[in-house]
Amino acid sequence: MEIKRQYRPEIEGLRAIAALLVAVYHIWMMRVSGGVDVFFVVSGFLITTSLLSGYARNGYIKFGKFILGLLRRLLPSALTVMIFITIGSFFILPDIRFTATIKEIAASLLYFENWQLAITGTDYLDQNNPQSPVQHFWAMSIQGQFYVIWFVIVSLAILISKKLNISLKKVFTAVLLILFTISLIYSIYITSMNQPWAYFDTGARVFEFAVGGLLMIYIFNLNIHRYVSFILGWIGLAVLLLTGILLDVQETFPGLIALIPISAAVLILLAGQNPSKFGVEKLLSTRPLKFLGGLSYGIYLWHWPILIFYYEIFDTSSVSLLHGIIIIVISILLSYITTNTVEKPIINYINKNNFSIRGFRPIIGLASILIICLGSWYYYTNSQASPLSINNEDYPGVMVNAESYDFENFEIKEPIPSLATILEDKTEAYECQVSPQSSAIEVCDYGKTKSYDYTMAVVGGSKSTHWISPMQDIAEEENMRLINITKAGCRFTTDTENYTEQCIEWNRNVIDEIVNEDVDLVITLADIAYSSLYDVPAGFIEQFNKLDEVNIDVLALRDTPYFKGSVPECIAQHGDDSTECKIVKADVYNTPSAWERLENKPDNVFYADYSDYFCGEEYCDPVVGNVIGYFDHDHMTETFSKTFKPLLQRDVAEALNL
Repeated sequence: MEIKRQYRPEIEGLRAIAALLVAVYHIWMMRVSGGVDVFFVVSGFLITTSLLSGYARNGYIKFGKFILGLLRRLLPSALTVMIFITIGSFFILPDIRFTATIKEIAASLLYFENWQLAITGTDYLDQNNPQSPVQHFWAMSIQGQFYVIWFVIVSLAILISKKLNISLKKVFTAVLLILFTISLIYSIYITSMNQPWAYFDTGARVFEFAVGGLLMIYIFNLNIHRYVSFILGWIGLAVLLLTGILLDVQETFPGLIALIPISAAVLILLAGQNPSKFGVEKLLSTRPLKFLGGLSYGIYLWHWPILIFYYEIFDTSSVSLLHGIIIIVISILLSYITTNTVEKPIINYINKNNFSIRGFRPIIGLASILIICLGSWYYYTNSQASPLSINNEDYPGVMVNAESYDFENFEIKEPIPSLATILEDKTEAYECQVSPQSSAIEVCDYGKTKSYDYTMAVVGGSKSTHWISPMQDIAEEENMRLINITKAGCRFTTDTENYTEQCIEWNRNVIDEIVNEDVDLVITLADIAYSSLYDVPAGFIEQFNKLDEVNIDVLALRDTPYFKGSVPECIAQHGDDSTECKIVKADVYNTPSAWERLENKPDNVFYADYSDYFCGEEYCDPVVGNVIGYFDHDHMTETFSKTFKPLLQRDVAEALNL
């Protein structure tokens, strides 16, 4: 198998275009550009060239040397940027974002960031969290995973070729075609089923690298006429530049539509095989683009954290034309500095020391600095965790609004939980919650599981789930079994117009599950806390009536208020007593309530309204009784929810006629 390893200057220009596309789309459009897909195709092309040429030259390929070569190339700049992000995040980002950012930096260091984002991006409670300054490392993580996969694939192809005495070209082609087909089919499927997950899924991206590998195998055998080359190249560049503008790719990537920027990259690479006088390869081979192409890796690494820090420093979510250009220029300058003062000297040092451990000391040093910075930050964040419990009289939570509370002796304290750890202050019951993409019924047990007197079930969506922690404590004390039957983004209703097919199916089956579990009392929502929703949804009442038919009682809780934005983010920006973070009570709660106005109330429902404990006469506050209410805009912190225990314990007893 003939391998021609030659310098192709147009690839540097293509890299430059891809990096600038990514930066431009991130800064001004916040859309998918197709630039990352070009990187994947080029990576597949180049790594295949490297592995096969190494095999042709030496008769073998060694995993150790291959990996060390990758680390030599990738880590110096990546570690430098991660150190910058770690230090910058500590001083620039609000405390609320510390924990998530630490996790993502650690995931990026381990080339796991794409999976970390897949998990949080599909987590119903985490998907609206702000973007981290290290989020762009998802592409580097996929690339790193791909390199390892590719070594295995090439080694497998070589082994099969030797064992069966078939040419390596034929074997490798067959392997890549199979890989391309499986990955593309999987990508189309998973994108249609769960696009946020698919976007970061390595398996849904492998076909992009496979295209680069296949192109490398056959490009040197193609004889393309110069006129055809001219046309293909300019079509490819035009398609690449216009993909993100003309196509709605934001919610459909990767899938089938990813073939568009992939095809554009292929056309450009094909055009470079037989250059023409005015071909696109001439533009891409110009000195400025070759220069930027050599910095493309650094440009990609630097532009994103600078953009995220810009948002924080200037308290904005958009970038002007001038400021965006400045961000790009700074990214180019930092990339140049990093490349020439960190990356190249380290690569030269490693080469001088013949890939020995001694040669990798600078990389080990950078990694050590990053780990020390990250560890110190993690220790600081944990030290900010609230050591006090709600049993402390200084933190009564909603009970501060109880008639029996001695308000005269109440003192305002630093609220708990701390902003540094508030995103982790949520009930573990969310882990049992069925995902939005599933219609399965899942049941988790709490409280007493043997010799119990009653069985209670929390049923509904995530705003039912956040009541489980205090209910769990009640179940333990009152010798009851508590079960969790909840689904993210899905209320307990028969409504078939405003919910997903998975939610509708789940609701069709959940009554049977409640009956099978021999439930005595269902705890769920009585309404939806929007003042515009004047009445109790009819679908709620229909479900309550179905439970009445099988003699199951309901404790229906008035919904908790929705704030305009993230409560912790607002507190971090404006302070916990700022009017910016409050909401007008009348905007979320009607008087009288929808349930109080309801005629023909189901006989099996006991209604509980805690709105006066959440809110004052005019406003609903983000902090009640020195406890922060929400970890986002509508879900209670576990600490806050537990302050409702006395109220819930009273109402459970009344609902069950205890």
